[in-house]
Amino acid sequence: MRIIVSGGGTGGHISPVLAVIEELNKIDDSANILYIGSKEGLEKRIVPQLGIRFKAIKSGKFRRYYKNLFLNIINPFTLFKNIKDAFRFVSGYFEARLIIREFDPDVVFCKGGYVTLPVGLAAHHLGYPIVIHESDSIMGLSNKILAKYADMVCVAYEKERYPMIENEKLMYTGNPVRTDVLGGSRLSALEKFGLDGKLPIILIIGGSQGSSAINNLIFESLKDLLKKYQLLHISGEIDYDWLKFQSKKLPAELAKNYSVYNFLSKDLEDAYSFADLVISRASNNVIAELAALKKPAILIPLPGSANNHQLSNAKILSRNGAVLVMLQEHLTVKKLVRQIDLLFENPEEMKSLASKLNSTFVPDSAKIIAENIIILGKDFSKEKKEYDQNN
Repeated sequence: MRIIVSGGGTGGHISPVLAVIEELNKIDDSANILYIGSKEGLEKRIVPQLGIRFKAIKSGKFRRYYKNLFLNIINPFTLFKNIKDAFRFVSGYFEARLIIREFDPDVVFCKGGYVTLPVGLAAHHLGYPIVIHESDSIMGLSNKILAKYADMVCVAYEKERYPMIENEKLMYTGNPVRTDVLGGSRLSALEKFGLDGKLPIILIIGGSQGSSAINNLIFESLKDLLKKYQLLHISGEIDYDWLKFQSKKLPAELAKNYSVYNFLSKDLEDAYSFADLVISRASNNVIAELAALKKPAILIPLPGSANNHQLSNAKILSRNGAVLVMLQEHLTVKKLVRQIDLLFENPEEMKSLASKLNSTFVPDSAKIIAENIIILGKDFSKEKKEYDQNN
């Protein structure tokens, strides 16, 4: 079985692909898997380290900073960036065609993100079957386009939330989670991160690219929070150096309760394992991991319109009592600290949040997706052999 997988740009698109690869190898340990990612994305650094064959292509995204399409087109900044990335997209499309032709897969799996669009379109134009996966309740632009050509569309939420997709293509699978994320050790975490666990531990995740808004809010809250809690702060690359420098100015009795990292990969499972509460953006990758691990969470979705996928994800969960949502535009240090205190003062509410979030988790998500990729690939391989024999 020859399988191409694609997804990247951010950790949210990489981790689920790795979960699916893990299951593909369990089903067929002789599977020949090629990962196509972006030349600029995190996957270029992460995937080869895991011993997975990797090819990089150029990729570009369409920037939509305004609700009005016309404003996006005429704005000088977005116009320049979009024109530049349009050329990168075209180049990436032809690079993907060459790679796909040479590899000759039985099936192509696209997770989402801008790097998958040239891969998926090239696969379609060359006649290969495609499976895509959508993590969010609002479908991303790349998946919206690829859904028209995909043989199967796997989705994280109930099928009814994707009325624009042909129902016979849809399969509810939930979001894949890597098994290694589930195997963390609290004892190992305490040793790695330099925290003693004598106070409740809060894990802050701003996403693989970081969130300056969350980082600033946490920094301004440090003196209040570190008196009562220990914080493990994954800041992303953007603010790491600044936060690390500022943390050295903290009084010794507070500094021992604070640990900041720019990015965690292999150690993330340990970070999750000892967290009593998680504060995060509303990325569905993180949400799925928190659901699997049964962790109470405060979500701060990216600000935006009702079409913002993070806001939509958070609202669905909040209505079901599975998470607490705090909107960035209304959030202050005082409100954040007060909400954290209220949660720790009410352990039953913490348990309820964790339990209801866990109920949204589909344990076999990666396996379901992998099994269907294999089935589709086998069908295509059989058809190809029959065609070759008859011609």
